[in-house]
Amino acid sequence: MNLKQKNLNDVFHLPKDEALTAFYDRMITIPTTARTALKKELLSIIGEDRSKGVFVRYGWHCGVSDARKAKLYHYEDELELILGGTKFHMLHGYVDRVSVSDIHYDEKNYLKKIDVIWENSFEADEFLADGNLSDRPICHTLCGYASGYLSTVLEKTILVKEVECRAMGYEQCKVICMPLEEWGHQEHEYSYYQSTSIIQELDEITAKLKIERDYLKQANEVQRKLTHALLSKQGLQKIVNLLNESTGLPIFIENETNEVIIKSADVMIDFELEKIEIDTTEFITITPELGIEPLFILKSKLKVIVHLYIRRGKTQRN
Repeated sequence: MNLKQKNLNDVFHLPKDEALTAFYDRMITIPTTARTALKKELLSIIGEDRSKGVFVRYGWHCGVSDARKAKLYHYEDELELILGGTKFHMLHGYVDRVSVSDIHYDEKNYLKKIDVIWENSFEADEFLADGNLSDRPICHTLCGYASGYLSTVLEKTILVKEVECRAMGYEQCKVICMPLEEWGHQEHEYSYYQSTSIIQELDEITAKLKIERDYLKQANEVQRKLTHALLSKQGLQKIVNLLNESTGLPIFIENETNEVIIKSADVMIDFELEKIEIDTTEFITITPELGIEPLFILKSKLKVIVHLYIRRGKTQRN
């Protein structure tokens, strides 16, 4: 009997072994416990977000593969293809039962939303085996599978999002399937479906760390020079020039009556100093033994300025 001549729905009515043979030339079985162990290892190595992406994309590829097989068979209409995905879910043992509670179309008969319920998801079962509840949905493979399957048979990107999960304590897992453009602010969920290179991510992190290292190196060098200038009592103008050269920012020192007493060559003050709010000031304490009074660094809300501020006889911190 040539199974390829059968309707898609007829194949699902065959005994499981025959149905699997009809759809696949070869299959392997993977214990759920082994998959769960792999997930835990990935969580510890690459973190929760990246692990979620791995299993979402794994599910996606499985769903795409099944959708391509389903389209090789005869089917009555789009609805039969959609419902075929629920039967594939059960055929693989991902869930005990899948129920499509509602399908919404717009006035032009374009799909807007599918509401689905999963009973006894294998991912939820494995999570609950540890005796804990999750604070978020965890059926990532199932969501990826449903998204890959529906996106392929409907020939448009369908984003599947789990809104209730049995691992969170709900009785069943509830899922919403909608075209990507219908999700609006939830569209960021689609980022989990994008393949990213861990090596590329590591390169980007390394580049950022190098930038931070250079900043720290520069800050340490400024601190070294400033300390030397203070200890050798080279004068405030030397300190202003040093900071100006090191940071590239305008530098000035004012007294307690808001009079500028020393400044770098590029300083242009076009605002009233006394109106600068004190809560933007960061205090740097300098010991009296050095013979120099407290200095403060101020970032003005009017323009970015590194401001060395002297207040005679005051050492309080803001």
